[in-house]
Amino acid sequence: MAIEKPEVDFGNPLKAFKAALEHEQFVTKSINNLMDIAISENDHASRGFLQWYVDEQVEEEASVDRIVSQLEMIGDNMHGILMLDRELSSRTFTPPEAGE
Repeated sequence: MAIEKPEVDFGNPLKAFKAALEHEQFVTKSINNLMDIAISENDHASRGFLQWYVDEQVEEEASVDRIVSQLEMIGDNMHGILMLDRELSSRTFTPPEAGE
């Protein structure tokens, strides 16, 4: 089965982040479906394993949703887009503690 070529020309940042949000929602649904199967099968090990992904996905979806909201407020104001870009570029990744 061939994988479709992804869209690469979104026209503006808002459209790109709306597509990203749609993808995050797809990922959330997929993880939730796996969790539903683990619950229905009484598979406690898989439930424990999947819980990290559930928690992480909540954060990811909220993060992209927040960016979409900010871009909707900014509109086509290039100064606002520059400020948002600067804010997003200052974020840092903090890896989870060992054993989490």
